[in-house]
Amino acid sequence: VPKCDHCDVSLTYHRRIDKLLCHYCGSPYAVPDVCPACKEPGIEVLGYGTERIEEEVDSCFPGVAIARLDLDTTRNKDSYENIIEDFSRGKSQILVGTQMVTKGLDFGNVSVVGVVNADAIINFPDFRSAERAFNMIEQVAGRAGRKNSEGKVAIQTYSPSHPLFRFLLSHDYHGFYANEIDERRRFNYPPFVRVIYIYIKHKDPVAVGSIANDLASKLRTLLGNRISGPEEPTVARVQTLYIRRIMLKVETNASISKVKQLLNDVRIEMTNAGRLSGAIVYYDVDPM
Repeated sequence: VPKCDHCDVSLTYHRRIDKLLCHYCGSPYAVPDVCPACKEPGIEVLGYGTERIEEEVDSCFPGVAIARLDLDTTRNKDSYENIIEDFSRGKSQILVGTQMVTKGLDFGNVSVVGVVNADAIINFPDFRSAERAFNMIEQVAGRAGRKNSEGKVAIQTYSPSHPLFRFLLSHDYHGFYANEIDERRRFNYPPFVRVIYIYIKHKDPVAVGSIANDLASKLRTLLGNRISGPEEPTVARVQTLYIRRIMLKVETNASISKVKQLLNDVRIEMTNAGRLSGAIVYYDVDPM
């Protein structure tokens, strides 16, 4: 799997330009002729990208007009509206797209909806992953059978026993909410607390770890078990900068201005001591 030289992410193949692209920093790479690891000419394009799915669908439904809705096809002015308009008028019979297909679209003649690789959303390492998955899949399922005919929805997953699907199959909003809110309560996540992520970035992987540990230690002395981490986020390097993340959980009735002042005081203390040299520190309050 080819990786970006500047970010800890795998590259994505774009057939339109016949290049590999990093979706974080935008760096382009030529497609290798041989495997960089074993030096054998066994390169294959695998995965679930929209271009790949469009090709598969085209081979299954030859002669049927297919539209694709993703970042590449909507770069030009009015291209998004034109793709939606063509699909609504029946100029294209199949629409392949990213999550942008789920948002606020009303098609009266859609009979079948497919969700590919639902596990990518469900298993994303974030406390809101189940909420987002339920929201997205329920929304996209609602595109099918909106008028008189009954629609069909197919969801591809390796985890059909996941509790989420039980709620989705019965459209049980209240059941999902009760299950999710109980889990949030047990593990002390929003809406029972407010979350602040503190990010530290540095070009040196050793330095970023040392700075993050020092910062977390100082905050833990002041805030106790409200502090978690530091840890490497899902993508631990972007544009050659290594990243660590500290999580702060604050009671909902706490004064955010006082928390802000405390965080600022610790940052100034570490800056004056020379501990933040070369580092970037920033905060994400109530991350979405």
